[in-house]
Amino acid sequence: RELNIYCHLDHNFMTASIPTHRLFVHVRRLVAKGYKVGVVKQTETTALKAVGENKGSLFTRQLTALYTKSTLIGEDVNPLLKLDDMDVEEVPITDLPNNYLLCVCEMKESRKDKKNGEVKLGLVAVQPSTGEVIFDSFQDSKLRLELESRILRLQPVEILVPSDLSEELERLIDSVTSVSLQDDRIRIEKIDSLHFEYNHAFQFVTE
Repeated sequence: RELNIYCHLDHNFMTASIPTHRLFVHVRRLVAKGYKVGVVKQTETTALKAVGENKGSLFTRQLTALYTKSTLIGEDVNPLLKLDDMDVEEVPITDLPNNYLLCVCEMKESRKDKKNGEVKLGLVAVQPSTGEVIFDSFQDSKLRLELESRILRLQPVEILVPSDLSEELERLIDSVTSVSLQDDRIRIEKIDSLHFEYNHAFQFVTE
């Protein structure tokens, strides 16, 4: 429905096919509509299959890439980039748009202590296409004006937030996303709040 491609039943599965060389087009179209798109590829060659122990089974397939609005980089979405034929440095990069992935975290301790709605916030913005990283922590008011100014300055295409948002942050996120057009709307993803806990996050990045 989203791509206007015919879908048919094939071995008890609904299937819609696209040419391999047009993958980058359809990935970009789906991502523009706010979807998270996974690319699954065959990772086992005929030669390996012939000498392996599972000759009679299906070829091995694995998830090789996961794309969202902020992570549209790689050979699947850039037909000019062929990693087997050239170095990444050889590919000209011109006028790359901002595609910041922004992560926002509210300090739970400050949320409990401040009855007037003030809170301490932390944020990290990453631009995968260039490797640029921006981070900050600051005290904000009930209206979250400081956070709003940073969001408007960075113009992120995707925002990650914990699942247990405060009412004030939820209201700001709704306000920011409602003013954009459908295909240009900021993608919002809520993640289990456990991932924002210091001990859990530190263990995850050091394993």
